[in-house]
Amino acid sequence: MKVLALWNGMGGVEYHRLYVPLKRLQIDHADQIEVEVSQEFNKSGLPNLKQYDLVLFNRWLGADHYEILHYLAKHSIPYVVDIDDYWKLPKYHPTYKYFREHKLESAIVDAIRYADGVTTTTPQLAAEIKKLNRNVEILPNALDTTDEHWVSAPQQRDVFTFGWVGGLTHSNDIMIISDAIARICDEYGDKVRFVICGWMPNNYVWDSILYKFNGSTGVLRPQVVVSAAQAPNEYGNFYRLFDCALAPLEDTKWNSCKSELKIIEASAYKLPVIASNVNPYINHAENYGVHFSDNNPDAWYKSMKQFIESPESSRILGSNNYYYCKEHHDLDKINSQRLEFYKCTSSTNAHS
Repeated sequence: MKVLALWNGMGGVEYHRLYVPLKRLQIDHADQIEVEVSQEFNKSGLPNLKQYDLVLFNRWLGADHYEILHYLAKHSIPYVVDIDDYWKLPKYHPTYKYFREHKLESAIVDAIRYADGVTTTTPQLAAEIKKLNRNVEILPNALDTTDEHWVSAPQQRDVFTFGWVGGLTHSNDIMIISDAIARICDEYGDKVRFVICGWMPNNYVWDSILYKFNGSTGVLRPQVVVSAAQAPNEYGNFYRLFDCALAPLEDTKWNSCKSELKIIEASAYKLPVIASNVNPYINHAENYGVHFSDNNPDAWYKSMKQFIESPESSRILGSNNYYYCKEHHDLDKINSQRLEFYKCTSSTNAHS
């Protein structure tokens, strides 16, 4: 089977949902699948699509979206679209205006509706997709833990360190724990550290986030360290700085359709996680490496205090997270499932 993956630019989505699993598929199952990639096809042009048994892409195809979909339909070339986020953005989302102006919600919906198959991350998102297309396969996120960024040695630390990794779309989430962090800083002083990862300079969203972590002097609290955003294939190194990962998440419809990636990433470094007690994180209810917290400052304060006071317990929970994710988010197992879905979709919808 010969497949073509399409994307314009390598963002986090393309890296985790296409590049990493397809790279491993090509290596581990070369006798069954041949993978070709067209990166930045908007600049270099598309290859001859008729030579492929299956075309793969994530969400939408840029300015040429409908032209490509029409071509695939005309020539009976099957395609699978991967959906990793809910397509109905909340108004506070940084790209809401862009989505509305370019009618991306409609483009994604049409990609799902006419796809020969759809892959996605969680049962919550699959339920929304099934309203448009019944042929949905849940392929949970997984890491290639042979990659150097998930096997680096943890950095030596002299104080207990919490870490948060996020971007612009998570500004409301980090605000959930800002008051709890301030309280912990005031109580424990130089015995604790918080590393906030993903910072971007000259950005009003990040300016507002850092403003919340200012101490009474108007400058960043000494216990709060900010690290700049890294490329999708490099940010895994952040986790080697932590003793415990933080995963606050607002309880919204859009967030409920996200994935448990932060928990999975933390597991690569055998880290425990404090996570909001909301979907999709409660998919890991049986993962005893995750400590669930209600979304209020007092609950988060108590949760973090518990980890500071019991560092040995923290290490045990980290091991629990590692083994749980090794079982339920194993790339080899998920890729076997992915390959069978691709084969079935391709053969069922073979070229006419």
